[in-house]
Amino acid sequence: MNDFKRQTLIKTISFMSLFVAINVICSFLTTLVPLISIVLIIFLPLTSAVVEVNCKDRWFPIYAFATIGLSVVVSLSSIDFTLFYIIPSIFTGYIFGLFSKRKLPSMFAIFVATSIQTVLSYLFIPLLHLITGLDVIAKIAEIIKISNIFLFRTSILLLFFLVALIQVILSFIVVDNELRKFGQKTEHKFGNTTFATYSGLITIVLSIAFCFFYLPICYLLIGISFYFAVFVVIGQSQNKNTICLILDGVSFVVGLVLYAALNHLIHGGKDFVLFLITPGLICIISMISSFLKKSPQ
Repeated sequence: MNDFKRQTLIKTISFMSLFVAINVICSFLTTLVPLISIVLIIFLPLTSAVVEVNCKDRWFPIYAFATIGLSVVVSLSSIDFTLFYIIPSIFTGYIFGLFSKRKLPSMFAIFVATSIQTVLSYLFIPLLHLITGLDVIAKIAEIIKISNIFLFRTSILLLFFLVALIQVILSFIVVDNELRKFGQKTEHKFGNTTFATYSGLITIVLSIAFCFFYLPICYLLIGISFYFAVFVVIGQSQNKNTICLILDGVSFVVGLVLYAALNHLIHGGKDFVLFLITPGLICIISMISSFLKKSPQ
């Protein structure tokens, strides 16, 4: 961490300028080729995460304001990219970079950063419509040639979550490497298996409840339940719990079979709730395994 102490303002500004330039170039490219935005959004938080990890916290606002200001200038004809992609990615990269420097377990750091990106993206939809009159969802559907606009709108929160998750995982890979350059130990814990188990179960219950009220949140919670289920499996792998891992594999197959067999019985988009079978079984297996370990022999 001595590298942080030896930083000078000139070196920091030079470093941040490079990544500001990358973001500005991305903004400019989207004004020429709108389709390229679909690819660029995956990598945008990386720049902010790298800046946050390599620079002192108090200098990050300089990078953020410079990026937003210059991006607006070069993309006046397509300001939606700056508002909808650049600004949320700055917050996401900053939060994840900050949490990584504070050595927050990966499960929490990734989830918090992903959730912030998802919420910001969703909130910017009405803001963009108010400022520019643009229907962001319809435009995205048009770019990627989606015909079922109803299903796309219903799934938009889940899609934002998945895109944000990919962004943050890429940031995790890069940030992990950057922290090693500063001599930090990066063999931090992925998270807590018990916490992931019960979070997954709670998320599943909430998803089933929202299935009857608001499908977009229901779909989002399905995605989150799989997120926690993955960390349950990671925890079991780290603990070399072979029996649980085998049962997890069986759960995945059972979930697919039951979805294929039962989805025609449920209509109105509610059939996707059947996907909860897999994370549900994984979390139940983990919970039972935990109880058996604690029970007296």
